[in-house]
Amino acid sequence: MEQPIQRQKIEKPKEGRFPFRFLLEIKDIVKPIVIKRIQIIKFAGLAVLLVIAGGVVWYKFLKAPSGEQLVEQMVTASGGMQTWNSVDHGKFFRTHRLYAETGEQLSERLETFYFEKINGHVELMAEAKRPGNDPITIGKDKEGFWAVQKDVFVNAKEKAKELGMMCDGKWCQPNCDMTMAFYRFSMPFKLKDDGVIVENGGKIKLLDQESQMVNVSYRPGVGKDKWVFFMNDKSKLITKMEYHHHNDQGKDLPEEFYWSDHREVKGLMISHKWIRYWSNGKVLEEYVFSDFDFDTELPKYFYKRPDNLLSSK
Repeated sequence: MEQPIQRQKIEKPKEGRFPFRFLLEIKDIVKPIVIKRIQIIKFAGLAVLLVIAGGVVWYKFLKAPSGEQLVEQMVTASGGMQTWNSVDHGKFFRTHRLYAETGEQLSERLETFYFEKINGHVELMAEAKRPGNDPITIGKDKEGFWAVQKDVFVNAKEKAKELGMMCDGKWCQPNCDMTMAFYRFSMPFKLKDDGVIVENGGKIKLLDQESQMVNVSYRPGVGKDKWVFFMNDKSKLITKMEYHHHNDQGKDLPEEFYWSDHREVKGLMISHKWIRYWSNGKVLEEYVFSDFDFDTELPKYFYKRPDNLLSSK
């Protein structure tokens, strides 16, 4: 007599409760296309997020900054445009020395530069002298250039040449030195002017420190000279300047100055010493800045030449 087969009792899942795997199987069978689409969307979304994240990392940490971004870094480190724009007038003192290749000092010029920013341009006046001589004040008003020495009007162009304050260009004017002095003093803020083209020049070791080069040129009609500024990678301050220009005969006259002794003046970080060297390492030229004053009113004769003075014959 055969034994009855023992059938295992299969319990039905309680109402409303099904195994998770069972639910997945049902969905896979019923809506396989929907599932595939959801998976594709998920993978696509993940890929987009990875691309965005990679782009952010590349842009912030790997991509070389543009020239404009480098200028922003220099401007911020130097006090910011707001601080620079708040300076509308002032004066500063500069000592200019020239040396022979042997190290012997050849000349020295003591200068006080006065400036005022007016409607997008700058008015300038300078007082200059050589040791042992009387100072000469050179300015410009509606009548043209003027110069005064010992309370007597003298020829502005002749005196500027005598002091070495003019370049060798045939169109050079008596305000050449003071204009260039203010322009260089205004760096890096002047690099944000219209018509200035700035480019990333790459990185280089300068004085055993990592430096960033910034190449500067100008749009046609704005300027022809070229500059290279070297920005310390840590401080973001200018530590060297190269100036490339040509005289009227087409001769290249490059200059390179090392900037040092950066100190804060009214919220601005200003280099107080510029030096360039002979090929033998000796100092060729030196500029030392001091006595910055952005508060005291300018002299009355800044705006108009002094009255009641005699003219030299």
